Amino acid sequence: MSCPAPIVEAPATAGHASACGPILWATMAVGDLDSSVAAHAAGLGYAVRTQGRIGADLAGLWGAPEVAGARWALIGPPGHGPGALRLIETGAEAAAPLASLGWAAAELSVADADARLTTATDAGFRLLGPARQLGSNPAIRAGQLADRWGGALYLTDVRGHDGRLDLHRAEHDVDRCFIAVLASADLEADRSWFEAAGIGRRISDRRLAVPVLQRCLGLAEDAETRISSLQLGGGCLIEIDAYPADTPPRRTARGLPAGVALISLAAPAVATGWTAIPAPPYHGARIRVDRLPGGALLERVAAEGGA
Repeated sequence: MSCPAPIVEAPATAGHASACGPILWATMAVGDLDSSVAAHAAGLGYAVRTQGRIGADLAGLWGAPEVAGARWALIGPPGHGPGALRLIETGAEAAAPLASLGWAAAELSVADADARLTTATDAGFRLLGPARQLGSNPAIRAGQLADRWGGALYLTDVRGHDGRLDLHRAEHDVDRCFIAVLASADLEADRSWFEAAGIGRRISDRRLAVPVLQRCLGLAEDAETRISSLQLGGGCLIEIDAYPADTPPRRTARGLPAGVALISLAAPAVATGWTAIPAPPYHGARIRVDRLPGGALLERVAAEGGA
């Protein structure tokens, strides 16, 4: 979470209910599934919920037919709620975290960000930014990590949040993914797409100094990043960070970018053209896959299915 200034309601969209949410899964492409599962278990306490291989039908919808047959595992905190991480073994090579366009990070709601960062780094995660208080609410602390392949995770403790945002408060040491962070070369285009699709409600748009982005992007110490957030249902957000125009796209393996490759949202209803996926974790739910103007993949899953 990157909001060290008060959130301001945007009149153009205020009062409209969020059409999608919560975040069901953040899909992360990794080089080796077994070691990634082990690192998330040791560092975050995440356990495997279900696993399998990507079907040709799903790979086709993603526009990545070469990922068909790849091993995957759905991992998360205790229970079977939303906000899990889906790890897919693509043979991805390490990428620089937070330094390319696309889905930049999955943000997890935690209890005690400092302690969780220590445990995760002891398990092999790389520390990108130590836990720090947010200027808008000193009770909120957030830090950033990366896995071996450059997939970024923000660990954020919002239990003391007393503002107007609907944010999921951790019920476990490391709880679910509740914010998806998008690195965009054209914030206006990507945000307009979300709003036109009725996916979320705009709640902020401002320029902020974000130390972790200054370091990862090689920006000046006084550089500011334009950030806009959209409120989803289920205590979730989409955060769009405006990146420099010359930021490169992330390299891919088996058709998917390394790190956070796509985000899946619960959708309240379906329209024509949605496709039923029999295999887990969808269990017959109908889905729609879109590519944002900047190229990132977004998956919507009908609320009547998926677990």
